[in-house]
Amino acid sequence: MKIKILFTFILLSFQSFAADTFNVVSDLSSVSFATIKKQFVVEPATISGLTGSLDERGKFEVKVPVVNVDTGVSIRNDRLNSLFFNSAINPTIAINGQFELATFKQDIGKAIVPAAVSFYGKTKTFNFPVIITKTKNAITVSSYAPVIVRASDFSIPTENLTKLSATVGGLALSDIIPLNINLVFKK
Repeated sequence: MKIKILFTFILLSFQSFAADTFNVVSDLSSVSFATIKKQFVVEPATISGLTGSLDERGKFEVKVPVVNVDTGVSIRNDRLNSLFFNSAINPTIAINGQFELATFKQDIGKAIVPAAVSFYGKTKTFNFPVIITKTKNAITVSSYAPVIVRASDFSIPTENLTKLSATVGGLALSDIIPLNINLVFKK
């Protein structure tokens, strides 16, 4: 009988914990950025298929599969994956952090959310300026300003950018991108 009561307690505790977790809605979440070539040509890109979770205390973990990069041009997608990201070896960008979700007394608000971003074997913390919207069953986190990211932040070899540049006639490519996030979490 004691085992049955203990098992019931454990099961109820697990269900309570599971109810406090929001999961990324993959088809509504994305990371977007723009590459710049010849100093003036801006080419937008999006990465979809994100996964992850956020608990009611504000602790989050998001995985970004770089193989899902979409620039609107399939050959450009392939080149970014094989030459720049080297996605066969570095398939995922991991984003982790925590913010005080309970401090949001209103359903919508602005925040600067620090997040540790890991890629290419390196981790760097960025401050993401976001708007957070809360409902009973969903939380959205969207950039209100881009974060500037450099390839050197993750020690991506400069020869990766050189190889990519060679595929477009040696045009100058910037190693700096503006990056935005759009995350939808749902219970």
